[in-house]
Amino acid sequence: MSPGPADQVNAKELSARAAVLERHFDLAQLERVAEAGGLPGTRIDARLHFGAFEGRTTVDVRVEGTAVLQCQRCLRPYAIAMDESALVAIVRDELDDVPGGYEPFVGTPEQLSLAALVEEQVLLALPLVPAHEAGSPECLSSEAEVVPLAPASVVEIAAEEAAVDEKQTPFANLRELLEKNNERGPASGE
Repeated sequence: MSPGPADQVNAKELSARAAVLERHFDLAQLERVAEAGGLPGTRIDARLHFGAFEGRTTVDVRVEGTAVLQCQRCLRPYAIAMDESALVAIVRDELDDVPGGYEPFVGTPEQLSLAALVEEQVLLALPLVPAHEAGSPECLSSEAEVVPLAPASVVEIAAEEAAVDEKQTPFANLRELLEKNNERGPASGE
């Protein structure tokens, strides 16, 4: 979903007034969060306080709510509580200098997408590997870890057999080829 006209704001004008905006975002409005694995039930509330520092448009961004992702242990939905804030300076180019203490956000101050700004903060706050706590009752995999798949003796025997099968010398086939060549005798062209 591309940002709509209501999503676009003039951040320069808002920073001149030190405006504060509050917005609510669902998963449908956060396309990149959905692409990163966000599931239905994701709801983010954002508070954006616009300002200026050293001639740059800045935004104090606070995101709160719940991001729902797929647990990588049990593959069931996993709700992550979000409560993050960041000081952001709007820059037109990635190479622009950013005042100390501010994170860069590439965009046009006159047409800033609120969804893109909030989405960026949500993505930065998401865990690299979403998973319930180990042993959590919500996570089905914690039950599966308790049930052995095979008796320990069977697992040990299989591991020993695999280790024996893996012992190979890199030139074992070369020896066989040389022996076959010697059995055939010298080549007829010599």
